[in-house]
Amino acid sequence: MIAVWSADDEELVFGRACDVAGEFGCVLTGVAEEWPAKKVGYHRKGLGTVIVERLFAAEGETHPVAISLSARELGWPEALWTAKDRKAAYKLAGWATDVLRELTARTGALYGSIAVEETLPTPSALRAGISISSLPFLSAELPTAVFDKFYAAFSRTQPVEWPHGTFFPDWKPFTKGSATAPDRATLTAASTTLGNTLQRRKNEQ
Repeated sequence: MIAVWSADDEELVFGRACDVAGEFGCVLTGVAEEWPAKKVGYHRKGLGTVIVERLFAAEGETHPVAISLSARELGWPEALWTAKDRKAAYKLAGWATDVLRELTARTGALYGSIAVEETLPTPSALRAGISISSLPFLSAELPTAVFDKFYAAFSRTQPVEWPHGTFFPDWKPFTKGSATAPDRATLTAASTTLGNTLQRRKNEQ
């Protein structure tokens, strides 16, 4: 799942996510559900079914938007990969990273992530102590205090700087360096700081 959270209009963000899916080789197959519980189906050669969807949010809260697909080889332990599996996993990781980069830029997302068998927490969930995944993106619009917390959580990870923000890849095949899991307690604290920051940002608007 490649997911983002943006404070912009949800329908606009959803439409831009659909545009990104199309630009990355996904062919429209149909609308599974209409707005507001909207899901749009696609097919991507080599990847199968791809869904653009709104994720769960509490009542009155902005929903994250995701481009979801099967994790395939990324959901298997690396020790079980064959040479063919490894090649496929690296190819999928590269595709997902490129999609996240474009999706976050196009939607003006304040944060996002690539996740396997996880969802993207909303700001209220982050404040409640639910951690973001170990492959997060942070917008350059966020304050230094938030980045400091995430740099501490990913102290052994080489972040990837994009013009509009930073991606923190911590496991293969996403990272180019050695794969090191972040400290979970520190990541949870960083996630809480992110949630609190977004709440203050909302209150100030």
